[in-house]
Amino acid sequence: MVHGSHWFAIAAEPVPSTESAFWLRHWLESLLQEIALLLESVLEFIAILTIIVAVVTALQKIFRRGLQGKWQPLHQTIRLELGLSLALSLEFLLAADIVGTAISPSWNAIAKLAAITGIRTFLNFFLQREVRELQEMTRSAHDPPAE
Repeated sequence: MVHGSHWFAIAAEPVPSTESAFWLRHWLESLLQEIALLLESVLEFIAILTIIVAVVTALQKIFRRGLQGKWQPLHQTIRLELGLSLALSLEFLLAADIVGTAISPSWNAIAKLAAITGIRTFLNFFLQREVRELQEMTRSAHDPPAE
């Protein structure tokens, strides 16, 4: 067996014909689990990166405007942008949870996914509602008064 090519060595070993279907299924399931784990990690990383970028951007705007004394008009805009970013990161985290339980889930994993999905959906619902309210407030503040 060549060092570093463990999978190829396993694939090259002769498999009895009666066990070949089981072996192939087991190998494919293992491969799918590895891909799902990688995808889950990537989605969680994207969610965390989204939050980091949103927080850094919001803090930059706060400090920049705070030093200029123009904090109040920008306050709602910063909250709106941060809220949208948090909602997006929640969607990525929900996708990561779904991917994490996609391959051969146990009932325990399904129950955890249901609880997490419920909590994140609840949070996202109220976050989206607040974002809509902020958008309406921002729009009405920028619209000229009707004559």
